[in-house]
Amino acid sequence: MIRLILDKEAAEYEQDLRELTKQFYPGEDFEIHTPDGVHLSETTQEEKNALKKAQESGTAARVNRKSAKNRSHMVMELTPEGAADDAIRLSLTVHAAELPLTGDRRTDKSMIKALAYQKLTGLSGKALPWGDLTGIRPVSLVSPMMEQAMAKDPLHHLTEEDRAAIRQKISKEYMLEGEKLELVMEIAEREQQILGRILAKTGRSYQEGWSLYIGIPFCPTRCLYCSFLSNTIDHWESRLSLYFEHLASEIRLAVSEMSGRLGKTLQTIYIGGGTPTALNAFWLKRLMELVHEECDFSGVVEFTVEAGRPDSIDREKLEILKAAGVDRISVNPQTFQQKTLELIGRKHSVEETIAAYRLAREVGFNNINMDIILGLPGEKLPEVTDTLCEIARLKPDSLTVHTLAVKRAARLTLERDYWAGVYRAGDEQEIVRETELAHQADQDAGLTFRYPEITRMMMAAEYTAALLDLKPYYLYRQKNMAGNLENVGYCLEGKECLYNILMMEEKHSVIGCGAGTSTKLVLPDKDGISGQKRVERCDNGKSIGEYMDHFEKYKERKLRLFKMFT
Repeated sequence: MIRLILDKEAAEYEQDLRELTKQFYPGEDFEIHTPDGVHLSETTQEEKNALKKAQESGTAARVNRKSAKNRSHMVMELTPEGAADDAIRLSLTVHAAELPLTGDRRTDKSMIKALAYQKLTGLSGKALPWGDLTGIRPVSLVSPMMEQAMAKDPLHHLTEEDRAAIRQKISKEYMLEGEKLELVMEIAEREQQILGRILAKTGRSYQEGWSLYIGIPFCPTRCLYCSFLSNTIDHWESRLSLYFEHLASEIRLAVSEMSGRLGKTLQTIYIGGGTPTALNAFWLKRLMELVHEECDFSGVVEFTVEAGRPDSIDREKLEILKAAGVDRISVNPQTFQQKTLELIGRKHSVEETIAAYRLAREVGFNNINMDIILGLPGEKLPEVTDTLCEIARLKPDSLTVHTLAVKRAARLTLERDYWAGVYRAGDEQEIVRETELAHQADQDAGLTFRYPEITRMMMAAEYTAALLDLKPYYLYRQKNMAGNLENVGYCLEGKECLYNILMMEEKHSVIGCGAGTSTKLVLPDKDGISGQKRVERCDNGKSIGEYMDHFEKYKERKLRLFKMFT
């Protein structure tokens, strides 16, 4: 358990400080001390109840052993002041009153997190690759600065002086420097050039457009690490007709509001899931017909479908997609290790992945993405290197490198006791063991340890992408990522996925249709301040059944959201 001791000023940023601390010490529970008292966070309800009971009675209270979520770290007894000192792994004190706070929330948060980061690096003996950043969109911090600098230049150029000023500001505010800072700078500048393609092709900027995401939440099987809304297709086949009716109605509403009333151009369409090609040929063709019936394609510059799972792909389905004008697909191996595929619940072979990719090339697709995941159970650098060698032989047009992020809804989390003994690169305990062994080996050999296994995997992926002339073009981060790293999309020049940039950087509105999807409406200003966008969201529930049975509720929710855009 981690003990955070916060003064009044720091207590306002408790969540931010917890998220930062978790980057150093993943999976820990928290005991929070503020001027208002003591409370627990990230713990079981039983532990919270025990603390409340202790505070009310003034005496120690015991926690029911069977209900504790993590037996190796459970708190057996809680006093009115919290846990016993021997149950505390780390105590961190953050007194923000000593800082020159300004009253501006964003500025003050940066200063307080920087103070906490410096303390945590001293206590843990390590620095984080992403400094004190805990958000998912690092590039979004840099892009507005670049846009501002370019707006001052008649030719919209970015000078070396501009770049240096941006680097200095980001480094000071977020403790970010070195390779990761340069990666963010490179991607942010590239995004400015890539998004210009929309204007060149349509005569309208991306600010004048919108994107459509269609969710097909079905898969052949559910993967071990998956936390998305996705059910096996067999379970829902009898209700697909109703699902498609709801989907058509929802897309019709989106087009009517966005392209009709608001006069914005539909610019990109992305069909994901799940695995859209888990649909049989009849329903996949019906989906393509539905999209063409409801959408105006005159301004569409990109139409992507995640074919994804190789065991869902055949020639007939690929030809249906090609005939419908789909110009970008994914064939996602995740790994080329047969043992790992079986371990994570994929019911296809390595050979089937290669065959599906080659078949897509035969059918005529010239923009194919492949996804891989670093940190899958049981895989070390040699396995990842072998996967990357196969990627290099196939030469996809883009490669998305994911670092495993274990979510609460994934089987990998729900079955944590079973998987605890399986090696996972980037897991905190693995990094500790690797570091200790490496330090000992270094002492014997007179060398210096630099990188844990997961970092070397990422470096190997970067090297492979460079060999294939694939350049980084978008990036995002998630909670609980192995090694506190990132997900990066690489691609050949001109083959970038515009939707990925528009959605991740919230460049314009993305309307989600289908079960489990989210809609992000990007409004032009924030609190009346020119140039500061605000984003309003709504979702379509957390289950397919909920979406199917209460569709009108979700449709009405979306309509209320559209009315905010006038």
